Amino acid sequence: MTDDRYGLPENIALVDDYHLGRPQVVGTYVLLGENPVIVDPGPASVLPNLETGLRQIGLEFSDLHGIVLSHIHLDHAGATGSLVRYFPHLKVYVHHRGAPHLIAPDKLLRSATRIYGGQMDYLWGEFLPVPVEAVVTLGGGETIRVAGRTLRVFDAPGHASHHLIYLDEATGAAWVGDTTGLRMPGYTYVRPATPPPDIDLEAWRRTLDMLLALKPRMLLLTHFGPAHDPERHIAEMWEHTMRWAETVRAGLERGDDEATAAAQLAALADAEMGVEANEAVRQQYAQAGAVEMSWHGLARYWRKKMEA
Repeated sequence: MTDDRYGLPENIALVDDYHLGRPQVVGTYVLLGENPVIVDPGPASVLPNLETGLRQIGLEFSDLHGIVLSHIHLDHAGATGSLVRYFPHLKVYVHHRGAPHLIAPDKLLRSATRIYGGQMDYLWGEFLPVPVEAVVTLGGGETIRVAGRTLRVFDAPGHASHHLIYLDEATGAAWVGDTTGLRMPGYTYVRPATPPPDIDLEAWRRTLDMLLALKPRMLLLTHFGPAHDPERHIAEMWEHTMRWAETVRAGLERGDDEATAAAQLAALADAEMGVEANEAVRQQYAQAGAVEMSWHGLARYWRKKMEA
């Protein structure tokens, strides 16, 4: 089958997870056919919506054979432990740097709680540990056989040190997680996603160059849907990332207080969207990638550089 709504290749579907009830913010890709798997299940808070979406394409959770993770941030991987608890046959494919935090998530959850505080459960739901025997660790350079197709695996640091990209050479589709930012269906605007704790702009540029050299035919974004113009999309994403990074750096050098500096970045992000987006789309972008979180990620990056 082909998902005609998004122009996806045959036997690849996209389930809208309706994060916090809003459409087209967090999506889960489904590789159909033989022994289906999902890519990035989203947070546990969306599991009922994911279950509904799977049923609409004729699947139950019990039909799945694996979970492929781009990285372990809560909006991408939070539901993994919950799914494995109830369906222990599932295999979880994850970067070797992220695997320890899936198996023993206490440190990850403490870090996230410092950011989100009392909203943790509302935003993300529970984050249960994944049994070590369910985990398949990757580091880039591998090929994995899932759902009757072969995916090439690439180490993709920049947004996170534990980020992977998966390329299906048969279709030219690349699952990129947050490596190429956020873009809502029907819009050309690409927003950076630079949350803490380990943004690395130099590594990110190398990752993008690697991705461009692969010449993917489409980028499969978690936030949200496929981008069918990879070169233009990546160029715009990086242009905006560099502009955001310079804005944050300049604010730190001036000694702006955090509220003022974050507001400056938010104003820049709003101006970049221009008249293209209505209020509903602005809210989608804001929920998929909060500008305040991106300010914190870039500020941490620059502070580490200044201290080096």
